[in-house]
Amino acid sequence: MYKHLISNGFSVKYRITLFLYIDCNNGSSEAIKMDKDGFINVYAYDNSNNSYSLYNNNGNFYPLANARTGPTRVSDVNYKCIKTAPNACVDKYTFTTDIELPINNGGYTISFERCCRNNSINNIIRPESTGATYWTHIPSAKIIKIDNSPVFRSLPPNFLCTNAPLKFDHSATDADGDSLSYELYTPFIGATSGEPLPSETTSTNPSDFTTLDWNGYSTNNQIDGNPILSIDRKSGKLTLTPTKTGQFVVGILVTEYRKGVRIGETKRDFQFNVSNCVFDVVSSFFAPKYNCSGNDISFVNRSENGSQYYWDFGDLSTTLDTSVAKDPKYSYPKPGNYNVRLITYNTICIDTSEYEINVKQNFKVNLPKDTLICGAFTKLLYTNVPNKSYKWNTGETTPIINVNKGGKYWVSVTDAPCVSRDTMNIINDLSLIDLGPDSVICRDSFVQFTWEGKPGYKTYLWNDSTTLETVFISRLGQYYVNVTNQNNCPSVDSITFVLYPPPRIYLNDSLFCKGTSVNLDGVNYSVKTRPETQYLWNTGEITPEITTNKPGVYYLKVKNRLCTVFDTAVLTNIETGLELGNDTFYCGPVDRWLIPLKVYTKYIWHDNAEVIDYHALTPGKKKLTITSKEGCVESDSIWINQFPPIDGGLGNDTAICLSSLIPLTATDSMVSYLWNTGATSRSINIKDSGIYTVTVFDKNGCMVIDSIRISEKADALPIDLFMPNAFSPNDDNLNEFYPGNKYSDPGSPYLLRIYNRWGEKIFEADRPSKQWDGNIKGSTQAPQDVYVYYVKYVGCDEVERWFRGTFTLLR
Repeated sequence: MYKHLISNGFSVKYRITLFLYIDCNNGSSEAIKMDKDGFINVYAYDNSNNSYSLYNNNGNFYPLANARTGPTRVSDVNYKCIKTAPNACVDKYTFTTDIELPINNGGYTISFERCCRNNSINNIIRPESTGATYWTHIPSAKIIKIDNSPVFRSLPPNFLCTNAPLKFDHSATDADGDSLSYELYTPFIGATSGEPLPSETTSTNPSDFTTLDWNGYSTNNQIDGNPILSIDRKSGKLTLTPTKTGQFVVGILVTEYRKGVRIGETKRDFQFNVSNCVFDVVSSFFAPKYNCSGNDISFVNRSENGSQYYWDFGDLSTTLDTSVAKDPKYSYPKPGNYNVRLITYNTICIDTSEYEINVKQNFKVNLPKDTLICGAFTKLLYTNVPNKSYKWNTGETTPIINVNKGGKYWVSVTDAPCVSRDTMNIINDLSLIDLGPDSVICRDSFVQFTWEGKPGYKTYLWNDSTTLETVFISRLGQYYVNVTNQNNCPSVDSITFVLYPPPRIYLNDSLFCKGTSVNLDGVNYSVKTRPETQYLWNTGEITPEITTNKPGVYYLKVKNRLCTVFDTAVLTNIETGLELGNDTFYCGPVDRWLIPLKVYTKYIWHDNAEVIDYHALTPGKKKLTITSKEGCVESDSIWINQFPPIDGGLGNDTAICLSSLIPLTATDSMVSYLWNTGATSRSINIKDSGIYTVTVFDKNGCMVIDSIRISEKADALPIDLFMPNAFSPNDDNLNEFYPGNKYSDPGSPYLLRIYNRWGEKIFEADRPSKQWDGNIKGSTQAPQDVYVYYVKYVGCDEVERWFRGTFTLLR
């Protein structure tokens, strides 16, 4: 802060005072030692020429060396009934110097920079590397002859307690009697960890002073609280109920005004230490800051350890504004500022908390009543409460709006927290009687008739005094009607009836032969209107006559000056029914009869034959031209292609040896194959006798079915003889002989010998029908044992084979 000492017309002498508050517990001891000589550097900046203003005899800039006093331990406690105070420690240092400044046009900025803040601060980013700039502006002595900065009356307490209300008088005094206004502000950063006490070469130009970065907080929310931190702009009363422990930087700004002109400001950049405190009793409550008269306000008691409560709601208009309930309600009948006090008791201590609430005049907004308006309109909608905030459903925010459409309109009027809303409905009846366009009676002579009017109206009044919906047209001319609808909204319209001769046209449906044309005559036969006739066909042509060779429906629109007529002609081709069928082909010889399905008066074929039915025996194009009984000449043709025949390729029937798989192969280069076995390949392997059939298609679509009969060679042994591995000659008629085959004697070489385990031959056969019965020399039963057999034979493929093996005789 600064204090005016003396002035001589050329310069002014001021006393500059800076208060520094040091956190004894968390503050850096090294930072405190840097001020051990009792001086700090404060800089004066000339705002007229944007330069530092003090120079020594050598012309070099020098800072102001402020002498230090202190420290003084800050021990103020804001709370009653506290058991044990938190371990919070704050020391106050005072730096003072006198400075003489030449009078200039822009005044001076006095500043001091320091780094850094406590790293335990919660509400700013990187506090350990964030410095501070403390500065004030001294106005020009040419404009403000004498000025002293405001002086804060007292220092906030060195600690705060969570959930305990703080109510602190943060007001200031001003020696000049200037008006003061209070607000929260964001403090400034300054200096760095590398340059904690800037010199004149590194000190910041005032135009570059920068505010600090909040860590999730803001100017208007600098500390966690409910209610949040706030300061009364007029009184400087600071209120807060902290809700979170920690250390928080807080900025308080007092601005001075002289005769309504802002001339200066003083800042307090302070650290609040918030702790969890232990109280015998804490008085605390919450209520909305702003309220409406006539509404119940709920007061939420947040006191701790209380057993009895006494509320004084601060309503001086009555003695009934007290309560002993824990959480009372109260309704203020009039607007105003009310200081609410809660006294909380227990057997040990009594604590009191206060909070000022603002009660605004409640109000009720009234829009005009719902209304019905006939026809187009413009209407002003206005509220009955001035000087509030307005929001219409049209988006407008003025107290009066101009509307020109029907519908529902509502307005919400706010004088926070008081809100009132009203709605009105404008029914805009825009319906008008519409008799339609004037009516032209397209006739050669007038005939009286009844004209149907427009229904749905309450009353009708025609110009002939008729009051019915319909009107009798007894003569040509203009007719008008006055009506009222169900909302009693009137409207009027007229219609004029004019007689005018229409065009006359005659289109006829027609049958015609294919390949010929038809002329459609749409000429207007009315002599009176022929010169002004206009034509439009659905083909797009605008001539009276058109010629076409296409069948279909043809529309003609014929119009004179007032009348339009339409006519239609349907043109249809005569169907002769000539049809020779689709193109075809033959795989081999061509043999086809071409027979027309209808009778004609004349037939001429491609070779000039004049027969009705044509027998085609050669490939090529066959064409018939006929003349129908209607005289239509028409032709049709058919192509007959010829492809060479194909062979299945299976060959002649044959007898083969079926003791192994035998391949059958169909002809090559076919598109598809299908055997009666279900196979779709060109070749198959068979092992049984029978008839085998294959169906093949070539690339031309020709098909052939081929078959072959496969017979087994009658007197032949198979290529592979089956020799069982056991038999049981026990007279049960099962497996009584070895090897038990059913082969007949083919006359080809065959030899079977059986040996016991000692190599003695016990049986021999020279033909398949001779088999061993299990006896040795016809009478002695061979024992149950394993025996060895040797067999040599010639199979059906005329190849000699032999092999040996073992089998078991079972008893």
